[in-house]
Formats: sequence, structure tokens, C-alpha cells
Amino acid sequence: MRLTTYVFVTILFSLSACSSQKKLTNDPPFEVGKTTCQKWVGGLAESGTGMLLEIPISNMATDGVVMHQAYFRGMVTNLNLENHEGQKIAKANFMNKKNQKPDMIMSGNSLDEVGNQAPKQKEKFPFDLSPDQCVISYMEGNTVKYIKIQGIKEKRPLIYQ
Repeated sequence: MRLTTYVFVTILFSLSACSSQKKLTNDPPFEVGKTTCQKWVGGLAESGTGMLLEIPISNMATDGVVMHQAYFRGMVTNLNLENHEGQKIAKANFMNKKNQKPDMIMSGNSLDEVGNQAPKQKEKFPFDLSPDQCVISYMEGNTVKYIKIQGIKEKRPLIYQ
């Protein structure tokens, strides 16, 4: 009886996990041009570093399509759609977190350490991508859809002074 219950619960959980996976579409309502990425470094230590992803978009039906997020090299950020010389470009600026350690109270008395924040656990990245691939999400009506972009070219780093 316990074995049957265990098997049933295992199958139930495995089937429910399949429905939460993000499904890629092959027919987006726009065309994607040659996508590039470029590392950048700020001129000051406080400026930080990051990666700029630029995705040229053409033939986009403007009604009901909204760019949402970009998933690239284990990072996620929002997409901004900009017009540049008549060309629409979806830009995602992935900023690296500064190496700031949180204030922590270290004491031999555990009651003194009550105010310390628990470390944040990193969320599982939803896609298995190679370094030259990204996934973008967009809203079409009330539905979130995903498209994979391959062959991303990396430009030389941009170093601000």
C-alpha cells in the first residue's frame, strides 16, 4: 500500500513539473536580426560592470506584442524596445552585482546575531543555453511566449573612463 502511494505521488509531481516548463515558440510575430552582446566596464568602481545584449527587431506587428525579458548566460533582465535610425532594437542590460558584503553581526552570543539576514538562494535558470544563445519572452495578448535566438556575436568590451 505504501509503495503504491509513493509511486502515485511521484508520478503526480513529475507530471505537474512538466506543465510549469517554459515552452519555446517557432513562429513569433516579428523577425530577429543579427544579435550582438558586449561586455562593458564603468569608469568608476561604483559604476559596476555588465553585458549589453542588442536584438534587432523587424516586421513586428505593434498591436498586442510587448517585449518582456531576456535570458542570457544565467542572467535575466527586462527588455527595452528602442528606435535607432528607423530600426527597432530590443536592448537588455545585464548589470553585475557589486561585490558588497552585507553588514553581519558576528558574536559568540547567538542572540546578538538575530538581526542578520539569511543569504538569498539563487533561483534555478529556466533554460539550458550555450554561451551564444539567449531566450526572449514577449507578451502576445495575455499570453507569455518564448523564442530562442542562436549565433549571438560578442563584440569587443567597452571600457568607460
